[in-house]
Amino acid sequence: MSQAVLAERLAVSPAAVAKLEAAELHGGITIAKLAEVAAALDCRLVYTLVPERSLQDTVRDQARRRAQQLLGYAARTMALEAQEVDPDRQDEAVDRYADQIVRRGEVWRARRRGPRASP
Repeated sequence: MSQAVLAERLAVSPAAVAKLEAAELHGGITIAKLAEVAAALDCRLVYTLVPERSLQDTVRDQARRRAQQLLGYAARTMALEAQEVDPDRQDEAVDRYADQIVRRGEVWRARRRGPRASP
């Protein structure tokens, strides 16, 4: 479809269509405007986010990052007091705490408190 025909369908000038095309090339078009253009082209806009990994892997990695962050202070303090914990045991503790974070639904929270005592 030519710019002139699309401009007529959108009730704008051909120059405005050229600007829309340029904005689309540079990532500056809004979703609302893109939907309007799609309708003028007798199309439906489908906007989707496609994850790179499974949701389970994403949640687990985020929970481990939070657990490492929250448990890191204690590990550093213990190391300063010559009470360093074996790295394998640290990993086990991070995994256990990550599981708790997931169960409590706090994976994406920005809270910075230390771990709660296990029930």
